[in-house]
Amino acid sequence: MLDLVQQVQANCQIATAGQVGSYSLCGMLLRLRQLYKWEHGLRPWQESDPQEVLAWIAQQEEVWNDLAGTDLQELRWQGRRLDPFAITALNRLVAAEGLAYGAGFTHGMAPMCFLGELWAREERLGLTILTLGPELARDMDSAPALRQGEMIYLRTEALAFYLWDYLADPTKQNNIFFKIALAAWGVDPAEWLREPERYETWFQTLAASQGEALIRHELGEALEPTLRVALPEIIHRLPHSKVERWVRALKDALADLNEWGRLAHILAGRDLPALALLLAWRPGFYPYLLPELEPAFWDLQRTRDWEVMETARRTALQRLRRTAGEVEEVWAGLAAAETAVVQRRLEERFIRPLGL
Repeated sequence: MLDLVQQVQANCQIATAGQVGSYSLCGMLLRLRQLYKWEHGLRPWQESDPQEVLAWIAQQEEVWNDLAGTDLQELRWQGRRLDPFAITALNRLVAAEGLAYGAGFTHGMAPMCFLGELWAREERLGLTILTLGPELARDMDSAPALRQGEMIYLRTEALAFYLWDYLADPTKQNNIFFKIALAAWGVDPAEWLREPERYETWFQTLAASQGEALIRHELGEALEPTLRVALPEIIHRLPHSKVERWVRALKDALADLNEWGRLAHILAGRDLPALALLLAWRPGFYPYLLPELEPAFWDLQRTRDWEVMETARRTALQRLRRTAGEVEEVWAGLAAAETAVVQRRLEERFIRPLGL
């Protein structure tokens, strides 16, 4: 098994070499910081000397420069040679060892892969959900949940890093929705940041709750009937573009809003802290795509009537599904056009009206 771990980790180095150019400088440094903590066995709230981290990054950059442009290598296990993206076959093999394997493509169509302890496996709505514990091999990609084909992965270790980095971010401390969420849990943010170990039980409960919410998001994405044609083609033809970021945000918003998704799950459980966190975590285009949610939240705060949020969810879902239908129509008429023309027309039709 050690040999397989080493092979996957070698591929993870190749994957990271391909990922470093896919993020902003800030996004890359955040992910490298998480990767450093994972490699050195640190808890999410444990910090090393910045100079040590910078020295480690410098060493890694030399490796990544040598690996730039290299494809993931095939994996050899139990006398078989396997494509590193053959996740179904590989998971059948490693499940006997209590492990789970994932591979695919992340931002900018860069490859990614990981291998970790398999904590749970379940079937839901025709999809297989794999919950991973400690990871034995991973790259820079820090997505805590993702879907590859008919498999959904929840990476609990990556989720813990993700939650800590977001909640401890000084720029988020004055976010009103963040404050409402922590107040609903009875957590004093200043005290928690000073002594995170005292709040570890709460943090684990939070991670479990957010893990289920992320699974619901992935289920919503897998089952959402819109954008089936245009989405993968736009991502392939316009990587790193504003259009790609917008259409990914549209896809994510639909996944959160639909009947299988995260918001429906939160509303069914009347989970106010989770709802507040969803509103606190609205990156990029999200506030522009979901203007109904914030006014409905304040109505909920005033009336305690959860139906106002449900109405907002349904209204936003109907509107964004119409937008998704328009994207498919526009894309069908542009698919044969030059890439620059496609990008300009999509920006003019869908992004400029947002004032962006």
